[in-house]
Amino acid sequence: MRYSYGRLRSARIRLRAAGAAVLAVSVLASAGCGSESHAAKDQTIDLSKLDTGSYATKPTDATTSDPMTTGRELEAVRLANIFPLGSEIDPALIYNTAGTNVFTEANSFNDYVNVDHFTDDAKGFIAGFATSARPAQDPDLGYTLTNAAMVFDTDADAGSAATALARSGLKLKSGTEVDPVQSTKHPASQILWAPSQQRLASWTPIGKFVLFTMIDQAENYSVEQEFGLAPEPMPLTLADKAIDVTADRLKDFQTTPPDKLTGLPLDPDGMLRLTLQRPTGDQTTGGFPGTLNQHGMLHMVENLTYYRTVFDQTGVDRVSDGAGFLVRARDSASAQAFLDNVSVTRTQHPIDPPAELPIARCEKSHGPDPHAAPFHCYVAFGRYAATVWSQQLQDAYQRISAQYAILANNK
Repeated sequence: MRYSYGRLRSARIRLRAAGAAVLAVSVLASAGCGSESHAAKDQTIDLSKLDTGSYATKPTDATTSDPMTTGRELEAVRLANIFPLGSEIDPALIYNTAGTNVFTEANSFNDYVNVDHFTDDAKGFIAGFATSARPAQDPDLGYTLTNAAMVFDTDADAGSAATALARSGLKLKSGTEVDPVQSTKHPASQILWAPSQQRLASWTPIGKFVLFTMIDQAENYSVEQEFGLAPEPMPLTLADKAIDVTADRLKDFQTTPPDKLTGLPLDPDGMLRLTLQRPTGDQTTGGFPGTLNQHGMLHMVENLTYYRTVFDQTGVDRVSDGAGFLVRARDSASAQAFLDNVSVTRTQHPIDPPAELPIARCEKSHGPDPHAAPFHCYVAFGRYAATVWSQQLQDAYQRISAQYAILANNK
């Protein structure tokens, strides 16, 4: 299973096709904290009058029909909560990309890697987490660093997988020159460099982990193609640093024994029981099990610098995912302040909220992305801030109403 994390970005929730995957992109905008408050104040909401459709309206304990798969996914979420941000490798990497995801399926962690033989190459694979960042919002400027860790049953499985995965290599055009590279700092790394594509990738076994690092120098590639310049030197120093930083972060990470994965707690913070669950068969978004802490959430946001400040100021410490996102802030004032940072841009315009839930905020997107979910609604209750989205206005209304009712019914 691949879970592409919702991206907290400026003022819209959108769905973007990325290969065969559909990536949920959640939006909470970058307006200043001085925006007008939409707090409930003295308004009283009559829960009996809310149109919630067929959605649940009371907290529901989280369960799973497949404990082993869920356990593997939760192991990957544990990785996300401690994994280094791109900016911790290179401070210039302040924009996360849609390449961030939890993955447990053998063929789903990166669109640029040849995974035709992944099942055979990665015997003993349990779960992985990948994060991707660049220095600018424009993907054609600068470079993109993708950094991932895959957990295996044993050290031997990880060592064999690093060699086999590198042998399968990258997805490149037929005839593309690929050079094997040796790192003096990390002699066990299997490294490939495609100079004509300005892409370097490495697979490094460290204990039960295989660290995957890819550097895609899009701007260098474009300049070379347009002006016929000689290829830039390969970014081996940066790859070495990514390996060093990641290995250091993982040294205190205790992997879960395979026979203990089903015992990982699904909802230790009680967030999932308060989160509106996605209807069966709903394919409008990816998702992830469990909850992320603040550090894990920072992999989700597009503008890292801005959201680190917002999270710190409002004390946001957890986020869960279902038929929308639920964020836990320091207190009720902080939750409202968090939602007050949602703004209207030229591609998103305010619309009326549900008639019986006037404290909600709803918007319609008019952006150019054909995959964007056009309707989004937000509401705060207590220390929680909720965000939902849908292709249909009535469904968005029902989702935000049901999510509010769940929070209000939490006794």
